[in-house]
Amino acid sequence: MNYQRAFKDLNTAISMSHVWIHQAYHEVSAKYKRTILGSLWISGSMVATALSMAIIFGGIFGQSLQVFFPFVLSGLIAFSMAIFPFAEGQETFMSNANIIRNHAYPFMYYVFETVSKNVILVMHHFVIFFIAVVLSNAFKVTHWSIILAIPLVIINMCAWTTVTAMVAARFRDLRFLLPYVAQLFSVLTPVFWQPSQISGWRMYIVHLNPIWGLLEIIRSPLLGKAAPEQAWILAISSCVVGIVLWLIFFPLSRRRIPFWI
Repeated sequence: MNYQRAFKDLNTAISMSHVWIHQAYHEVSAKYKRTILGSLWISGSMVATALSMAIIFGGIFGQSLQVFFPFVLSGLIAFSMAIFPFAEGQETFMSNANIIRNHAYPFMYYVFETVSKNVILVMHHFVIFFIAVVLSNAFKVTHWSIILAIPLVIINMCAWTTVTAMVAARFRDLRFLLPYVAQLFSVLTPVFWQPSQISGWRMYIVHLNPIWGLLEIIRSPLLGKAAPEQAWILAISSCVVGIVLWLIFFPLSRRRIPFWI
């Protein structure tokens, strides 16, 4: 395994941050050019989904809209980051196949650009979230731990996106299977329901679910409280495993990516 070339690829991609940040923002904003709200329209479907779920499931679970709406909306925002490597990240190399074949950009450039697009979307969601909770009279001061949570989740996204993108390029069936895995986790992860609402062996669905850990360390601070210790353990464990897998597979297989795509 050639670690020297792998880390050179990483360092070169980082040095091109001005390029992939600009490109990511351009791709996000170009679709909404000449509209009044611009790229804030991106968050419209998420707010509509969260409001609909809060109205229906809030009634089922016996919770007020003022409490349940921020819970669901913050859960959707955090889940979009936590599940990104499986829902969209696996397309990173395949969607840039023509560019990879014709340009000598570092492979991590494409990972950073793809993750940046999601982060830009999430920043829009944060703006809409705070507007929504203020209008619903449910605003709470964000807990300081979100300052640690967001970088941790972004690092996790980069590591796991590299791994899933390589695996999906090598084994094409996984390109279509991984989004189904993401849908499965959308039900198994407490996005629309509270962990306290299940008991017995079903609690393992939460306590052994790294997606919940990544979700909760962002959602809890948005709701004005610290995330549980178990969530931090799961989130850090997921990040460490992702970095280890990156250290194993990226140096070993990075030169094969152009042939796989």
